[in-house]
Amino acid sequence: MKNRALALMLLVLPGVVTLQAGDRTNIRGVGMARTMNASAFGTDALGINPANLAVYDRGSFRLVLSPVGFAIRSDLISYDIYQNYFTGVPGPNGTRVAKYLSAADQQDILSRLPDIGSTMFEMEDMWLGVSFRHPVIGGIGFSITDRMGWRLTLPKDYFRLFQGLDVNGTTYDFSGTGFSAWWYREYNISYGREIPVPIPAVRHLYAGVGVKILRGYGALVTDYYRSKFGNVPDPNDPLQYTLIGNSDFRELRSGIDVFDKSKNVNMTPFPDPAGKGTGFDLGISANILGDIHASVSVTDIGKITWDRNVYETTGKGAVTITDIASAARDSIRDAFAGQDRALTESFTTALPTRLRIGAMVRSGELQFLRWMPGNMMLAADYTQGFNESLGNTTKPRFSLGMEYRIIPLLPLRTGISVGGGDKFRWAAGFGLDFYALTLDFATDNFGILFSPKNFSMASFSFGLGFRI
Repeated sequence: MKNRALALMLLVLPGVVTLQAGDRTNIRGVGMARTMNASAFGTDALGINPANLAVYDRGSFRLVLSPVGFAIRSDLISYDIYQNYFTGVPGPNGTRVAKYLSAADQQDILSRLPDIGSTMFEMEDMWLGVSFRHPVIGGIGFSITDRMGWRLTLPKDYFRLFQGLDVNGTTYDFSGTGFSAWWYREYNISYGREIPVPIPAVRHLYAGVGVKILRGYGALVTDYYRSKFGNVPDPNDPLQYTLIGNSDFRELRSGIDVFDKSKNVNMTPFPDPAGKGTGFDLGISANILGDIHASVSVTDIGKITWDRNVYETTGKGAVTITDIASAARDSIRDAFAGQDRALTESFTTALPTRLRIGAMVRSGELQFLRWMPGNMMLAADYTQGFNESLGNTTKPRFSLGMEYRIIPLLPLRTGISVGGGDKFRWAAGFGLDFYALTLDFATDNFGILFSPKNFSMASFSFGLGFRI
């Protein structure tokens, strides 16, 4: 519990000061269900595809100030379950009293839970983003971004245990339990330019690279967790049983001095990091078949090495209790709580490496859509993660997005997505685009307004930008 409390502090405290890499601060893309791989230009291209910095998109210079986005989602419990079973029932004098969960209620809740469910929070705050494009020099961009989040995974057997021990004996398997938390800062400098290579059906070809200097402020990872607990009935006495359990787990954590009360260090905007690392983005994009802008990139190649205030928590043991009444708490605690130990060696966390493929077209460039008033942009994305680190997932994600400007200064955005370890999502957003000044708002779970009972995610993103 001490480790988890520390990890939550790493996330909550920075959030008081400020609020998938690049995905949350690209407000335009969030409103299109995070469909942005081919439609991100200027500062939006940072962390998505550096090649798109060289693509002209309404102005040569762009500055954004602290766009911020967050999301929290869970497949462990929905709003419908919470409202039906955990908000109480009407009691005397108009008050609400606790609801007694019948066996049928408990079974209904369990039937809706996945075998291993997760709850995740992520937040992204770009302190500063600048991009500049020149037709000869190419495009260059720089940003400072904080990324933080946590993820908890729990097997269904935890909730089965709440029903109480089965008198006929049962085993609860907690393997797959995991908790991770992270907070790091990224200094990103990226460059893209057009490559004058004649290729059939390709009108323009762009390539780009991004280099990221990383400063880690806190991390907690569950290396492994294997644990079981249960009871075995006494063959000589059906009213008695033996408790059995075993545990084997390892957690690693590292953090800056401010989270160590014994060091009495105050928080500063640029604290000495607990971890350091380097990352890279690589990308290409092109106009193909005259009208389609296609994009391919691999982002966040690299790792962070944590070598300061490193601690390990391990637990390994077994417990057998035949006399429940006189069971010693220490024997259970020693088997399942674990022990802390300071380490002199470091550990590493891989960056959330992703393959991003996208395509984008505009209505004015398609013959069959030129009759439409205003200007519409249509985009499609495929995103594939290569690891499960820092909130990443290896489950592929597909999305479709649209931006429609029937009124030029009021872009309206929407999109749908599926996969990526998440449910089907419907997103929406809008902007106020005065050319030199832009304001953008978005959520990638707009569908909550129409299906609140199935609510399992909340997200919001906001950004302010300037363009010349």
